[in-house]
Amino acid sequence: MELQGTRFGMLEFDEGEIIRLNEGLLGFPLSKRFLLFPYGEDSSFFWLQSVDEAEIAFIVINPFDFFSDLEFAIQDPDAESIGLIRGEDVEIFCLVTIPEGRPEEMRTNLAGPVVVNVVNRQGKQILLKEYSPRQPLIPENLRQNFKEQNDRAERSKRQMRAAAGI
Repeated sequence: MELQGTRFGMLEFDEGEIIRLNEGLLGFPLSKRFLLFPYGEDSSFFWLQSVDEAEIAFIVINPFDFFSDLEFAIQDPDAESIGLIRGEDVEIFCLVTIPEGRPEEMRTNLAGPVVVNVVNRQGKQILLKEYSPRQPLIPENLRQNFKEQNDRAERSKRQMRAAAGI
C-alpha cells in the first residue's frame, strides 16, 4: 500500500502495519487507521501518521521512556474493546505537543494515552483522570539549559544563513 502524505511524501507500507483506532483520537474522529514509525534513528520519539487523513501526523512517545514510575490501569471494557488478553501484548503511546519556537516547553498527554494490542494492531485512546493532559517532558530544572542550547543553535543557524547570503 502507499500513502502520499503531506509531511513525509510517499510512504509505502504493508496492510499489517496499520494500527486501527476504531474510535479515532479525541478531536480527530475521522482518522482511524495509523502508521507508527520512528522519528529518527535512536530517537525516543515516533510519528503516528494517519492513513485516512494524510495531513494528520502526531509526534508520540512511549511514556515509560520518560516517566519510570508511571502506572496505567487499563479497564476491562477498554481491554476487551481491542481484544487485549495479556499485559505483555500492549504498547502505550502518548501524544506530544511542541510549541513552535519553544521546544523546551514540550508536553505530553498522559491523561489520554493510546493503548495498542500489538497482536491484532487494534488500539484505543483511553482517558485517565489521575494524569495531566499537559505533562512537561523536560523537568523544570533542565528547561532553562535546554532553552539556552536551543537559542544558541538558532543563533548559529541565522549567522550561517547570513554568511551564506540566504
